[in-house]
Amino acid sequence: MTLTIKHLTHWYTDESNKLYTDVNLEFESGKFYAIVGESGSGKTTILSFLAGLDSPREGEIAVDGESINKIGLTKYRQRYVATIFQAYNLLTTMTAYQNIETALAVTNSSHKGDRQYILDQLAKVGIDEEKAFKNVQKLSGGEQQRVAIVRALLVDAPIVAADEATGNLDHENSELIVDLFKELAHDYGKTVILITHDREVAQEADVQIELKDHKFTVK
Repeated sequence: MTLTIKHLTHWYTDESNKLYTDVNLEFESGKFYAIVGESGSGKTTILSFLAGLDSPREGEIAVDGESINKIGLTKYRQRYVATIFQAYNLLTTMTAYQNIETALAVTNSSHKGDRQYILDQLAKVGIDEEKAFKNVQKLSGGEQQRVAIVRALLVDAPIVAADEATGNLDHENSELIVDLFKELAHDYGKTVILITHDREVAQEADVQIELKDHKFTVK
């Protein structure tokens, strides 16, 4: 599967003040990408287009040559993309375990109701059984982020779009998540796209894309 950005141009309110102009990028299955840039450079905006959460002023996002607008943004988000938000977006009345259990049930996963499977996935990111059964509001910010990451990754989607997924984590836990992203790309053939301002994290990706002065440079 190939995800492409074709001739994308975007501005917020003033057309004469363009955020990007004629952007063309390609993302392949089985690779881990990092889009790196300073705060306010437009990283999250480009991710929102890739995740089907918004549409650019001009140009298109396509999967294997078919525009995601033609697929339908809702259908595209449901079938193609697992999105990890910087703000967690967990169900705050539930435990970590219940957040994962609910996600598996909603997506009709073959693992729904599989208690040990859920606990094993949480353990991969350092959430032990005791923490798994705590209300998520009783977990630290970093722990909540890791639960949100697991929840998104268990959705059977070929694209993983992550917005500053390691931003609230310490070095050790950042490494855990980066290793998980590598595994998803290299062992499971997913397209993993991470937005980050952390250049050390970006260096772990197969492909770095730097956003600077409104331009994307592939390294």
